[in-house]
Amino acid sequence: MARKAQAQPQEWISTKEAAAILTKNSGHEVKTDYVRALGNNGKVEVKKLDGRTKVYLKSDIESYQVKERGDGSIRVAAGHPRRIRPDVSEQVG
Repeated sequence: MARKAQAQPQEWISTKEAAAILTKNSGHEVKTDYVRALGNNGKVEVKKLDGRTKVYLKSDIESYQVKERGDGSIRVAAGHPRRIRPDVSEQVG
């Protein structure tokens, strides 16, 4: 079986650089926390440099599409159970 080619050092980028690329490609702000979540969930390839520092594969970041989240108004309008909570006094019997 053929081995996967190792990425060159210039192909790895920092969390801030990855967030900037995702922000530019998506048209809305993408925070560094989101980039870390992508790495933790296996959506993009991550390389640990030490116990604290991680870098992300630039080609994975550039190919990833981020959709803007809604504001929750649809769920609120539908009366989703998580949004409608009974009064505490009603529960005490």
